[in-house]
Amino acid sequence: MTSKLSSRNRSSRTADESTLDMDAILLECLESLAECEDGGTPQRVWELCPESLRQGARSGDQSGRFVLVEMVKMSMAIAVQNESPCWLQDYFDALPDWFDAKSAPFDLVMEEIQLRRESGQTPEFETYQQGYPHLQEFLRPLFSGAEGLDVSVAKTRRRGVPTEFSSGEVVDDFEIIQKLGEGAFAHVYLARQQSMSRLVALKVSWDTGAEPQALAQFDHPNIVRVFDQRRVIIRESKDDDAELHLLYMQYHPGGTLAEVVRVIRELPLHQRSGKCFLQAVDQSLLDSAQVVPDRSSTRAWLASSDWPKLVAWVGMQLAEALQTAHDAGVLHRDVKPANVLLTAEGLPQLADFNVAMSGTAGRAGAASSMGGSVGYMAPEHLNAMSLSREVGPEHVKETADLYSLAVLLWELWQGARPFDCPKVTESWTELLETQHEARHRELLDPERLDTPSERVLENVLRNALSVDPEMRPENGAAMGGSLRLAMHPEAARLFDPKPGSWPHWLGRFSPWWLAIFSILLPNVAAGFINYFYNHSEIMPEEMRPSLDEFAIWVNSVAFPLGVGLIIVYTRASARALKASRNGEPVGEAELNSMLRLGFRAASIGGTCWLVAGVVYPLLLKARFDEFTDGQAVHFFASLMICGGVAMVYPLFALCIVASCVHYPRMIRPTMRDPHFEKHAQKMVGDSESFLLIAAVIPLMGAALIVFGEGQAKEYLLLAIIAGMIGLVGAFAAYRVIVRTWRTLAEVLSNETTATPH
Repeated sequence: MTSKLSSRNRSSRTADESTLDMDAILLECLESLAECEDGGTPQRVWELCPESLRQGARSGDQSGRFVLVEMVKMSMAIAVQNESPCWLQDYFDALPDWFDAKSAPFDLVMEEIQLRRESGQTPEFETYQQGYPHLQEFLRPLFSGAEGLDVSVAKTRRRGVPTEFSSGEVVDDFEIIQKLGEGAFAHVYLARQQSMSRLVALKVSWDTGAEPQALAQFDHPNIVRVFDQRRVIIRESKDDDAELHLLYMQYHPGGTLAEVVRVIRELPLHQRSGKCFLQAVDQSLLDSAQVVPDRSSTRAWLASSDWPKLVAWVGMQLAEALQTAHDAGVLHRDVKPANVLLTAEGLPQLADFNVAMSGTAGRAGAASSMGGSVGYMAPEHLNAMSLSREVGPEHVKETADLYSLAVLLWELWQGARPFDCPKVTESWTELLETQHEARHRELLDPERLDTPSERVLENVLRNALSVDPEMRPENGAAMGGSLRLAMHPEAARLFDPKPGSWPHWLGRFSPWWLAIFSILLPNVAAGFINYFYNHSEIMPEEMRPSLDEFAIWVNSVAFPLGVGLIIVYTRASARALKASRNGEPVGEAELNSMLRLGFRAASIGGTCWLVAGVVYPLLLKARFDEFTDGQAVHFFASLMICGGVAMVYPLFALCIVASCVHYPRMIRPTMRDPHFEKHAQKMVGDSESFLLIAAVIPLMGAALIVFGEGQAKEYLLLAIIAGMIGLVGAFAAYRVIVRTWRTLAEVLSNETTATPH
């Protein structure tokens, strides 16, 4: 469906503009043809062709052949409907400069075969084999039914658009106010529903398909709300009554994204901004005689937003709308700028769900109902539309909608789609082939501003534009979460660190090396310092050999036990990081293991130091009666100071690495963490607790200076200074951790709303 629920003055197009936007000129031609009662004549088709194409045909230019082929398809359909059929030979005779039987495209011949069947005839394979020998290979399956073509004889449905209503007319419960737009098969009006005293957008057509049932079940801020549908009988002529379908829905006067794209195409990238977006919306409001909102936090945010951030904001909301539809088992299949309506505040709303995608590719009905959608289709969708490939509509799944959304967002960002495609083709079949080939080539290199938001946006779009559906975002929620990053540059730096930055540098190291440097080195260093301090300050010379003996026993148990536990927990973190690097999902247990590695390492080390602080004095007291209680307390305090240092440094080092490097990498594929608040609370809570421990260490050193019996006060003074430096470092690390999780909350918090306000 190509009708727009906004007012738009149809502007004339130059030949160059039409060449750049062939889908638009095709739609205009089909609309004009559908409005003509005598459209089913070869002469009428020629007259309705744009003058630029007719002049080109006279000079041998075949660039307009694609448009003519689609017009002939619809013309034949209208002629069959009017019970005065014209067949291909009639068009060949009337339009010899364009094509003949020897050059007729396959989809045009297929259209005639189907129309003959619908009108009650039984076309024979031998006839078409002789008339179109160059298509023999493709025609045979149509007569064997191998391609699943509907060969039943059916009554031809009424084609074209209904009679246009004038302002002031009343249709059923609706008073027509003004016409908003039209497509090849429908008119759309601004109307007043009399029974409810409200303005609605009223779509009038011969057949609404399954759209009302699909849309009526949704209650999402970014999906157009369909209220209901009705059927009314009108008198077409003295002997002919017709049934009209009335579909009425929310009225949004802000235009569509198609208008925005047309505006930004004329501007260089550095001049595009949220103000340009609002200017397009406001112009549509003025055209519809609607008031521009004067107080709106959303519009205020849009006016101050840079362009990549705004594109990401639009994409985030549309991705979440698609997620809602997909959860209900509904695919859109026609995501494009013209199908995204804008409210007066600029909020995007998805419309025109093509839930009844045609199974007969290449037919005029399918071509016109999709309008320019081919330019946004995923590779598997193009395959399903082509009868030359044995791929059915069942292969067009949720990720195809995400692909189309990525094309839309790329066009909104760059002003052009990301594919290098020929601008002109001669037939529907050739169009599908050239589009399919373009999907498998490298994307066009975009213009860049090189901002964090733009880097995130480009990465997300490139991922969603993968030819393999398995390589695209898992679902709309994942794509929306990734796009949300672009709205928060600080968070974007965490999830996509700039090459050469310290998070990017640390991310290249194995977690084993990080564990060794963060856990083992502080503990080993603290152990040596404590050993020499106890030898020189606490232990008399006659007790030192026994202390060495006890140290060997205790360390031979404590160090292997601690190292073993650290290896177990580090191995779990290493597995989780490896899975994230391979693009595999990381479970809650693995994620929690990585986040808690610093706390567990500190807890294990602290426990070992605490046990040693109790065991050493007890062993010394048991062997030496002269070992005083004061010496025992001094010994215990020295171990607690060194143990505190051995706990604090690993915790803050590993927590910073986990928060700034590893956690964003693990969450990046899905951009979702159902337990984010719990994780954030634990990380910040652990940091606060160990910051307190870091503050106690210098105080304990000062206490030893005051109450200690040793004479080497300078040694303790150095320890206090080192402890103070450690406290300052711990406080700085604590601030980094708190700030990082606040930044992460902007994009991962389950309490964050999608709108900028």
